[in-house]
Amino acid sequence: MAIVTLLGGAAWTMPALIQRRFRDSMRVHLCLALFLMGVGNTLSQPVVLRFVDQYTRVGFTKFAYNAAVLIGLCLMVGFLREGPLNSFRLPWEVGVCLTCLAGMLVVTVLLPPPLRNHDLTSVFLADWRTRVFYNLGNFYLLFGYTACAVLAGRHARHGHPLRRLSLSAITVGLSGLALTCVFRFFWVNLPTLREPGRPFDYVDVFVFGQIATIVVCAGLTVPCIVSVVQIAQERLDCRAQYRDLEELWNRMMEFHPELVLDRGSRRRSPLPANASAVYRRYVECRDGLTRLGPYLQCAANEESVPARDDTKASARLVDRALHLLRGERSRHAELPTTVAFVIAPEEQRRSTGRDYENDLEALIRLSGELSELRTGARSDLRKA
Repeated sequence: MAIVTLLGGAAWTMPALIQRRFRDSMRVHLCLALFLMGVGNTLSQPVVLRFVDQYTRVGFTKFAYNAAVLIGLCLMVGFLREGPLNSFRLPWEVGVCLTCLAGMLVVTVLLPPPLRNHDLTSVFLADWRTRVFYNLGNFYLLFGYTACAVLAGRHARHGHPLRRLSLSAITVGLSGLALTCVFRFFWVNLPTLREPGRPFDYVDVFVFGQIATIVVCAGLTVPCIVSVVQIAQERLDCRAQYRDLEELWNRMMEFHPELVLDRGSRRRSPLPANASAVYRRYVECRDGLTRLGPYLQCAANEESVPARDDTKASARLVDRALHLLRGERSRHAELPTTVAFVIAPEEQRRSTGRDYENDLEALIRLSGELSELRTGARSDLRKA
């Protein structure tokens, strides 16, 4: 779960980083922190550890995954502190991290090969070099988990409820992992704690650490899941807008197919349309209505009362203009040069000088009224 969550989170931040050409130092810290800790957890798996050691040296993978986790944790501290690391000013915790890693590398080299892939059992902990290795790494893990828990707790006091929930869960999980580091110190340095017959041993603390890790992963995953749901909802909304414009778009493109910005948009896609596809269709409809402007003027002149009361009247005006465009009346061969589409005053007030969304809604309503006109005309023909 930790591997999937961490590496998945790193992949999730990549599109935004690529879009900004990796110039967002905060996102770079977050991506690298998640990636390194994900790689570290991957290398710590026994199967992977043995496989990599076959092509390197015994103990290389052990040190590598500890280094990846510690460096990733250091970057996460910088991210949560909102103080990205740079080459001009490095905080003191970076020096502590590098010192711990240097000491862990030295004792790894000093250990004989049979002891380098050690674990937290008395057989390996009897050697002082193994204890130094764990004490150095454990020291920075305790600092990193505690610092991240405190910083995440501070951020959890602000923002929307989802953010507070996510950061609160991360704070609780990191606090649990910090407690496991405290017990690990006693376990490594007190031989009596490792004697048989104790009410609990390291396996119990390990399970507690796994539960804390699950809580952290849940806190990291909640925003991702909500973001996916929001993106899916936005795509479905765009698909609905795309379809709602279809009647108006089909009528405009029937006479002006050259206005289609993307010929591939004529094909039906199995995936929901995105915002760009909706905007293309919106622009094409607007261009078509602009081309229809002279016919709209003639259709308006034919009306005893200007059809400017509501969207239904505007739809009838557009429908009449399209009939004129088909050449149903030859007396309109010479048309005025006015190129303007006039919608109902209420709709015009909403769209003119306002934002794109309001204008889009006006065209969607117009498209809906045109669809009803077509349906009504078919019903009248059937009755006749």
